[in-house]
Amino acid sequence: MRRACVVILVLAAGAGILWGQGRASTVTPWSFTVSPSLTLPLVMGDFSSEQYFDTAYGGSLAVEYSLGPSSPLSITAAAGGSAGGFLPVDGITVSGTLGELEVLAGLAALWRASPLLAFRAFADGGAGYSWILSSSGGAYGVVRAGGGVQLSFTDSWGLSLDAAWTQKFSLYGGLSVGLGTVYRLQDARAVTPTQVPAERPRPLSITAVESGSVFPLFRSYYDTHQLGTVTIANKGSAAVESVHVGFLIRQYMDGAKECAVVPRIEPGASVQVPLYALFNDKILDVTEGTKVIAEVTLEYGEGLTASKTTSILVYDRNAMTWDDDRHAAAFVSSKDPWVRDLSGNFLADVKDALNPELPRNLQVAAAVHEGLRAFGMSYVMSPNRPFLKEGGDLSVVDTLNFPRQTLGYRAGDCADFSVLYASCLEAAGIETAFITVPGHILMAFDLGLTAAQARARAMDLTQLVIVDDRAWIPLETTMRDADTLGIWRKAAEEWREASADGSEAFYPVHEAWQTFPPVGLPADGTNVTVPSAATVRSAFTPVLARLVDVELNARLAAQGKAQAGEPKSAAALNERGVLLAKYGRFTEAESALKQAVTGGSQPAVINLGNVALLRGDAAAAYELFQQASRKNPKDARVFISMARAAAQLGRTADVQSALQSANTLNPELAAQYASLSETSGSGTRAAEASAVDVIWY
Repeated sequence: MRRACVVILVLAAGAGILWGQGRASTVTPWSFTVSPSLTLPLVMGDFSSEQYFDTAYGGSLAVEYSLGPSSPLSITAAAGGSAGGFLPVDGITVSGTLGELEVLAGLAALWRASPLLAFRAFADGGAGYSWILSSSGGAYGVVRAGGGVQLSFTDSWGLSLDAAWTQKFSLYGGLSVGLGTVYRLQDARAVTPTQVPAERPRPLSITAVESGSVFPLFRSYYDTHQLGTVTIANKGSAAVESVHVGFLIRQYMDGAKECAVVPRIEPGASVQVPLYALFNDKILDVTEGTKVIAEVTLEYGEGLTASKTTSILVYDRNAMTWDDDRHAAAFVSSKDPWVRDLSGNFLADVKDALNPELPRNLQVAAAVHEGLRAFGMSYVMSPNRPFLKEGGDLSVVDTLNFPRQTLGYRAGDCADFSVLYASCLEAAGIETAFITVPGHILMAFDLGLTAAQARARAMDLTQLVIVDDRAWIPLETTMRDADTLGIWRKAAEEWREASADGSEAFYPVHEAWQTFPPVGLPADGTNVTVPSAATVRSAFTPVLARLVDVELNARLAAQGKAQAGEPKSAAALNERGVLLAKYGRFTEAESALKQAVTGGSQPAVINLGNVALLRGDAAAAYELFQQASRKNPKDARVFISMARAAAQLGRTADVQSALQSANTLNPELAAQYASLSETSGSGTRAAEASAVDVIWY
């Protein structure tokens, strides 16, 4: 009974001490174990087999030092003692108590199965001293090895149960069992629940976040144009400096956008800061409007922060408003794979049919229009366009299709077709513009001429849009059954009517792109079905003839007026023949030039040679140029023309002779055509004569 009480008292004392230490949140490598123990002798030492030791009771105080969180090992040291009954020695019966004191050191290893349970193994050794009653005692060596379990109830304390084989040299060996209380020394700097430091004051707070909706189409626009505002208040007693303001929508931004750095906010003051955003390509995957969470953050002082979240509506990728007509420019995608494929094929289909005198941009536009007609497109009016309604709210959200979508649907309204045509022409290297008139939008393309150049070609300026001295041709793209000339004339009429009362507007796409950069749908691996080359060319050829007739007839009429009543003179006939030849009307040109030759015009002889050269009759051309050179032996241009004809014939000696004569008369001009001697053998490059390249008189 006495021994049991001792055990209980020791355990209670240890537990009480440890419980009073409280629950630490941070511990050191040091731990202490107070452990009552019981030792049962099993093997005798130097005594005879008839001599016995009784069970011994005792206790120990152990210290451990962990070698680190990544190592299971620790260094141990322990001191303890025990007392037990002592039986007969050398035939003399002694009733008394054997006392023992021991000091040991060694290693222990701990394997934690869970935060609550751990397994332990240890081995140590040292020295002891024993005595019987008041008799003198003796020293002995001790070694011990064993293991056990530990239960951790908090970071700082728990219970242990160990069992070990203990060998006490010269005495006995036996099994020792100990039940102890473990205390892990807490860091003096550890924070306990009653010691939580006061939170640092945070003087700044976000009092309001205001933002508009997000249109995916303008994802780049928001990088430099505000999406909303945040109001920041300084509720502290001191000024706050260098406040960094960030904005983030996690789904559609790769990182927070730093919107501003506010230099200083005085105590009691509030400031309003604009919010910006830089969205990634994922936002173009939004096909239905959705609400998302946006976060505004503040960083200031030494690691102080504040944040506030708000919900923002993200519209679908086709959404836009007409409060700024330049918004449509963002849909113009000249790099869309379908657009580039169609435009490139249309131009390749008509390349050999192009007229050298007609403005190239007009012919390209005709190829695009006739190609898209061959592709098969229908006009479908959208009744929901805000600008179609008188007094309509232009801030109402509308839907506009990307070029690929319009091509896929093979249908669209005025805005959809204007975007599609602008995309195709931009892909061909031609600048475009949007024109708005009441209730309608159409597009125009740069003709490549100034107003003066268009006037010199006898073009009707009332059919053009002249802006900053540049001539533009408008197109009414919704007229799917009309050819290029028809949609041109209709659009020009609409422009004139709107211009009369000042209700028109003109937006060059390249200028609009500076504010609303172009956005294209991501490539999806699909391909467009291109109309056959024969179909496109057959649609383009008669339209080109009409366009040539319109411009040629206007120039012939202007030429006739300029000749002041002498249309039958040799000079007038020569001019008429040259103009006809430039547009490819060779039969009519030859007729007029022959009449001029009959009238005594020497330039007409050279121009007849040019027509023959363009027809591919190089031999006839050479004879005519040779004839003219005898009449004009000091005209270097005649010898250049002779060299071109000789090159097509493959007569290298005649090419070099003609170039030598030209070089004697005009070295600079001859140098421009020196390559004729290099290609005269095959005639490859020299044969590429056109109405633009020949030298007309």
